Amino acid sequence: MSAANSNVVELRDVTMQFEEKKVLDGLSLKVRPEDRLVIMGQSGSGKSTILRLILGILRPNSGSIFFKQFEITRLSPRKLQQVRRKIGMVYQYSALLSSRTVRDNVALPLEELTDKSREEIDNIVDGKLELVGMKDAKDRLPSELSGGMKKRVSLARALVLEPELMLFDEPVAGLDPVMASVIDELIISLTEKSKVTSIIVTHEMESAFRIGTRMAMLYQGKIIEDAELERFKKSKNPVVQQFLSGSTEGPILKDSEDAIAKK
Repeated sequence: MSAANSNVVELRDVTMQFEEKKVLDGLSLKVRPEDRLVIMGQSGSGKSTILRLILGILRPNSGSIFFKQFEITRLSPRKLQQVRRKIGMVYQYSALLSSRTVRDNVALPLEELTDKSREEIDNIVDGKLELVGMKDAKDRLPSELSGGMKKRVSLARALVLEPELMLFDEPVAGLDPVMASVIDELIISLTEKSKVTSIIVTHEMESAFRIGTRMAMLYQGKIIEDAELERFKKSKNPVVQQFLSGSTEGPILKDSEDAIAKK
């Protein structure tokens, strides 16, 4: 049983529970080639959990997760490692190793997952650092970089294995508005140039509408709206409308209060 060829990623009826809390509740989602799908939702709603499930870091309680023809939930550890080479991940706080230079951080996936020579690795690293405008900083340590520079290095590292899928967890978290715009534009240009499919998790509204080609709203463990940008903005769903407007009036706070009252 495999996902349809037209989808890069597919989640089918996925349930994920941590102790008493059901985070995902029969969630289904399809990601098409070259989509830049933004998953929106409240903090703690399970957005980052979806990314970890796609990477196979977490296993769902039930349901299936596909990357192209591979069912992630059924792969052996060795096969999963091979599949992960096709997936690049940009973490919320860059996740750079503090004791390694920029060059060594970016080279790490190539050193661990390929048998390329030092010269080949250096050439690839230089090329990716040049793409993100960080080639001159390759001998610096992460502590010598600004938040925006760290994000660029993290992006270069995610690109070194020429992935078919890129996952972004809050890519502009902690950045000022100007630097957030720079990172957004960089993500758009790099993903378009390499024709890579992307899933972006964020609750930064401005960034979401700048980057995304499709939007999906996660609420109470399910995708309650999934549409291209203009249709998403015009959604009649009251939860989506409240989230987009930032209003204190609407079902989101009421549902939260009802959930607390039941405990």
